[in-house]
Amino acid sequence: MSIVVKKSSETGFSEGWHEVVIENAVVGDYNDSRYIDLFFEGYPESLKCRVWEARNQDGEEFSIANMVRYSNPDILEELSTDGELSASLDDSPAGLKGKKLQVLFYKKDNGYTEIFQKVAPAVTFENIVDNFTEERILKIKISAEAYKAKRDAKASDTTLEDTQAESAAY
Repeated sequence: MSIVVKKSSETGFSEGWHEVVIENAVVGDYNDSRYIDLFFEGYPESLKCRVWEARNQDGEEFSIANMVRYSNPDILEELSTDGELSASLDDSPAGLKGKKLQVLFYKKDNGYTEIFQKVAPAVTFENIVDNFTEERILKIKISAEAYKAKRDAKASDTTLEDTQAESAAY
């Protein structure tokens, strides 16, 4: 009796920044925290980018807002108040479909690939309120990588502390 095996194809995704096109966006809520799941053309549904809402000291949401701004969204209305320009952006799931972003793929400890929630513009563009140059896009990516490294180090420290506490208990 013989066993037949096939050459396995590489199914993993390389780590680093990838330009993607949003195929679908789904708004959700978990324990009163809003998020948007982004799904991308050419990638399985199991590989999504979940962008959680985050608020600054003034209570203004910035995490989802930045993702929308970076996608080069459709401007619904241009506003001017006391000489200050602002814009109303289409942040609807339908408005995000077809928009491009750069996303950061990374490998988890279990070997599976995930997408980090901090995103960057895919291309340079300018609108009434923003001007995303190559230099600015690079700074956004560097900031995202630094945030991820800080978060990973914090998680590692917590795991180490938990392990040490468990060891001390015995």
